[in-house]
Amino acid sequence: MTKRLARGPLAPDLLERLRARFADYPLIQGWQVVIDAVEPGLARMALGPSSLVLNLMGSVNGGVQATLADMVCAVALSTAFDGAMPFATSDLHIRYLEPAVGEVVAEAEVVRLSPRSAIIECKLRCKDTVVALCTTHFSIKRPRTAQS
Repeated sequence: MTKRLARGPLAPDLLERLRARFADYPLIQGWQVVIDAVEPGLARMALGPSSLVLNLMGSVNGGVQATLADMVCAVALSTAFDGAMPFATSDLHIRYLEPAVGEVVAEAEVVRLSPRSAIIECKLRCKDTVVALCTTHFSIKRPRTAQS
């Protein structure tokens, strides 16, 4: 990914904290999802080709791809909050380009961040082939103060 939002460095243990946070989710375990890398405004995850995620044609189910895209976008956005996730997906658009056969690598990048929302772009690849493009919008939920 080429565009980058200017941000400070990440805590050195952020990747491990994010992995630990998601480690016990049955979805992560069953689907063989791994958080590979995080950088400011960026994240990369991989999905293993287990039988739980394949459709009858032998490719990764589209709903599984959309879920993976949503997860990697949330992880990318969480880098702006030191791993916290004070936000919720409000919109997700995905365009499937090719059947996803084998391991799927998802890369997400925050392209817009404001105090109330964020937009993230994501590409899903199998080897060198882009199999899906995704854009998500997240609503950022700030804690209420005594005046609000």
